[in-house]
Amino acid sequence: MTQPVTQPQALLGIRGLRTSFGATEVLHGVDLDILPGEVLTLIGESGSGKSVLARSILGLAGKNARTSGRIVFGGRNLLELSQPEIHKLRGADIGIIVQDAMAALNPMRTIGHQLCETIAYRHPDYRESSENKTALIASARVRELAVGFLRRVGITAPEKRMTSYAHQLSGGMRQRVMIALALVGAPKLLIADEPTTALDVVVQREILRQLREIVKSESMSMLLVTHDLHLARDVADRVAVMYAGHILETGPVPRVLPNPAHPYTEGLLDAMPDMQSEKGTLQPIKGEIPPPDKLGHGCPFAGRCPITRVKCRMELPPMQPVEPGWSSRCMEAHCHAADLTEAFRSQELKRDRNVVRNLDKSERIVRTIEQEQGMAAGTEQAAAESLFDVDAEPLVTAQIPRHCYYTRRGFFGRKKPWNVLEDIDITIHKGEVLGLVGESGCGKSSLARLMLGLVRPTTGTVLFDGEPYPEPRSSAWRAQRPLAQMIYQDPFSCFDERLTVLEQVAEPLIVHKGLSAPQAQVAAMRVLKAAGLPEHHAVKRPGVMSGGQLQRAAIARAIVMKPQLLVCDEPVASLDVSIQAQVLELLGNLRSATGMSMLFVSHNLNVVRYICDRVIVMYLGRIVEEGPVDAVFRQPVHPYTRLLTACTPGADARVISIYPQGSMPSPIERPAGCVFANRCPLAGERCRREVPELSAIGGERRIACHEAARAARLGDQGPAAAEAALAAANYVKEAA
Repeated sequence: MTQPVTQPQALLGIRGLRTSFGATEVLHGVDLDILPGEVLTLIGESGSGKSVLARSILGLAGKNARTSGRIVFGGRNLLELSQPEIHKLRGADIGIIVQDAMAALNPMRTIGHQLCETIAYRHPDYRESSENKTALIASARVRELAVGFLRRVGITAPEKRMTSYAHQLSGGMRQRVMIALALVGAPKLLIADEPTTALDVVVQREILRQLREIVKSESMSMLLVTHDLHLARDVADRVAVMYAGHILETGPVPRVLPNPAHPYTEGLLDAMPDMQSEKGTLQPIKGEIPPPDKLGHGCPFAGRCPITRVKCRMELPPMQPVEPGWSSRCMEAHCHAADLTEAFRSQELKRDRNVVRNLDKSERIVRTIEQEQGMAAGTEQAAAESLFDVDAEPLVTAQIPRHCYYTRRGFFGRKKPWNVLEDIDITIHKGEVLGLVGESGCGKSSLARLMLGLVRPTTGTVLFDGEPYPEPRSSAWRAQRPLAQMIYQDPFSCFDERLTVLEQVAEPLIVHKGLSAPQAQVAAMRVLKAAGLPEHHAVKRPGVMSGGQLQRAAIARAIVMKPQLLVCDEPVASLDVSIQAQVLELLGNLRSATGMSMLFVSHNLNVVRYICDRVIVMYLGRIVEEGPVDAVFRQPVHPYTRLLTACTPGADARVISIYPQGSMPSPIERPAGCVFANRCPLAGERCRREVPELSAIGGERRIACHEAARAARLGDQGPAAAEAALAAANYVKEAA
């Protein structure tokens, strides 16, 4: 007689967890298990309660938070522990990695001191020790342990980093330090709250790979909080989907993500671009998460679900088993998969029509007011119904042999120039969306500011519509500003907290068009509606709005003047997948409606491939590859482009193993030859001595690589990838 398969006892068991802030409840009876040795990812949009749940485990939800239910860890209910007991648990048995490493690290202490201090108070060998903590922190054995933790998380030259401060480290290094601090106590459970949100794909891949290897090798468990389903697919064993304080679906990643059993999970998947999705196929989820005090008695997703029924609004369905280990609060996604896909598509078509309609109305309002005031209306640009015309006169061209920043040693030292950009040759055609990708520090944002005319290049020229940009801050430059606008990465820092969003979007119409305040606000409201921001949000101040709402307002302010060039600097980097999809579709609709050109700066290759026509890949201030976006990403030639595509979440990462460990050199100490030589598996003596020229390799593609023929084989797909990797590895050994 066969014995029934028993489920292993959970390391952490959450039952009926409710967390309230004042009279508002944000977690509504959450049930969740984390098994020993597993990686569980918690996904959902901002406002779904993910971070509140993660912080409630350690009693860090906030001073005004009231928590009830059961959180059982090691046979004890954590909600019943005293403050000294829960304080003793934090950083020891349960470690946490927060999203913003810069805010979590002490700017007044070196990395080494913070690590040594954590070891003295949290390391298993010392936390119960009666030794003097000050002497222990300064001891050689604790310092040696600290260096070992830095080395363990992949920090190069850890002895030197011990004397560094947080501001002297890159974002990836700071996040690695946070991981090292979390590992000091040898925790049984590691909570990682959005640990890689703002990091480059290469750094993100390395950190997540190291995290998973450490968790598995140490028999730990990890709760990974994220809004990226691609990360869940790459890292996690199980997934739990959260929405408005409720768990809607949970189960094994290989079963849930290919065929979800809840419409919300299906909507998140449809809203995420990838390397296979076609332009125009994203289906953003309509609407927003309702506030906690506005939830009804039924399914919290009913107001946004395209196949909702009357019963969905009446009562909250219980978790129903789909198969062993997999449960969902709704079976409609399985039962009506075809209807669900068609319903999401219908929502998106309706949204597209509304965008064009609102833009047309705002255009007529501004034109009528201009005619009444006797102003000459500007000529309209034809809508870009297809791809840009490469034979037409380009909108922006940049020929920049070098662009310098300056540094000095000491207060009275002489300023020394160092090149942030070298040998830049870029053209943006009218109606084109050009992508610009690369790691942080490669010069993307500096180049974007040059293309916008905000600064002048040290040497070379930038032409806008055939003419050089006027001198910055001159009257001619101010008159030209409406034609070239920018969407910044952080919308919170580019709005005035004292004025409403509507007033700030209307302001450019008052300054540049001469409209009265009421007239400008009427036109601005139309543009805000076209950007997907409801009227009741438009009259709010920035401080009470979400990131997605403010990003829509930033887009509206940038397009209200009908620019010919729109520079987007990481416009969706910190947004949820559903909000990200809405912003991408909005930008695509704006391009179709107005024919504007765009420079799209991002480190998210899936997003760039979805929205852009061409792409430029940069590394350490130099262009290493350029071409049509599908050709570059599906058949990358330069080894760096191949590394970027392999590190993209959801991509085949087998080729990464042949790349040497390393990081991008400092631009102040720029290498003599190819800038990627120290990380390239094909680099030879010539690569370390000579800078490769950016040369055409057929059609519109250009590449800067001495080993282009060998590099092309690194990009082979399918079964040939393993053979290419082996050949490259052998070549590296022979060269060494």
